[in-house]
Amino acid sequence: MTPPTAAFLVTKAMLDHCFAPRDLERIGRRTACRLPAGDALTPETQKDAARGAEIIITGWGTLPITPAMLDAAPGLRLMCHSAGSIKHLVNEEFLARGVRVCSAARALATGVAEFAFGLMLVSMKATWQLNDTTRTGIWKRDDAMEWIREPYGATVGIVGASYVGREMIRLCQNLELEAILLYDPYVSDDEAERLGVVKVELDELMRRSDVVSLHTPATEECRHLINAKRLALMKDRAIFINTARGLCVDEQALIAELESGRIMACLDVTDPEPPEPGSPLYTLPNCILTPHVAGAVKQNTHRQGALVADQIEAYLDGRDLPFEVNLSQLHRTA
Repeated sequence: MTPPTAAFLVTKAMLDHCFAPRDLERIGRRTACRLPAGDALTPETQKDAARGAEIIITGWGTLPITPAMLDAAPGLRLMCHSAGSIKHLVNEEFLARGVRVCSAARALATGVAEFAFGLMLVSMKATWQLNDTTRTGIWKRDDAMEWIREPYGATVGIVGASYVGREMIRLCQNLELEAILLYDPYVSDDEAERLGVVKVELDELMRRSDVVSLHTPATEECRHLINAKRLALMKDRAIFINTARGLCVDEQALIAELESGRIMACLDVTDPEPPEPGSPLYTLPNCILTPHVAGAVKQNTHRQGALVADQIEAYLDGRDLPFEVNLSQLHRTA
């Protein structure tokens, strides 16, 4: 039997970045694999690449999949996205034509959660403040002691039970915390119990948590979800972590709260990104600012290619696709 065609609608650079040889070999064993020829993507090159394919593989840099591209692949049944968000790629034609879609968002989530978890632990130990002191040649810890909050008996608040949020919950369950609080209006009480968290409203989470970690999607519903009123609810010397998206936070309100010296923030994302020149986020001593590195970088990107290979194998075996996207619920996703 002729194997189905799997066409890569990505640049060669993206292919090399995200697909380890072992995963390309896995895909090639089960399909007639059509690899990218170069790094120029245009509507025409994508249409030609997709022609006659049953499976298309997309990623960073892939252009929106137009009806003309779908017409070139009337037998298309599966799109495997090797990155996170698919909103910019798909349209209503996918539902109408019965094309299934899966995303590698889960693969990206692991690295983001690990980074957020690491930021939380070193921040709770006042590592940043102590490092600033020792770099001046002073061996002293008393001044930073009031900022230290050990995980033992602490309360961590997770805003958003996304893939990243759920992985952050799993990591936090290795600690002897007092509680893990969750705010997510789409999570039921039963599901919260299965996750091992206490479901609360956002204001209560902000008020009770020693650490607040944000994991919401970049949707209009979440724009400035963290605002001045909610930031003011945070405990003195609490820690706010954002590895989600900058638009979910009222940045001016956050800057004002940081300038008061009352809380600490670890920000891997901002709005705009990067911050405007001269933004206080660059220099505030209680703001740790990193240039959007929480996601997949270095060898972590190979998780994305491995997940695509997993999905293709599951599809060809007639198994469930665990990371299939519900196209009717796109408004809730990033």
